[in-house]
Amino acid sequence: MAKELGCTLAQLAIAWCARNPNVSTVITGASRVSQVEENLRAAEFIPKLTPAVMGRIDAIVAPHAD
Repeated sequence: MAKELGCTLAQLAIAWCARNPNVSTVITGASRVSQVEENLRAAEFIPKLTPAVMGRIDAIVAPHAD
């Protein structure tokens, strides 16, 4: 999914957290400036997480939900 959306896996994870209605705050960690910059770019991908895309992500992770 990340490759399809044109982002890194970390950016997808952060964008998913921000888009998820069950998450009120997204806290990221970074030890280098480059990580902060990558994390901030996740905001660019939030609009790409349409309900259809969120559904596909849910289907991908569902088998690992336990």
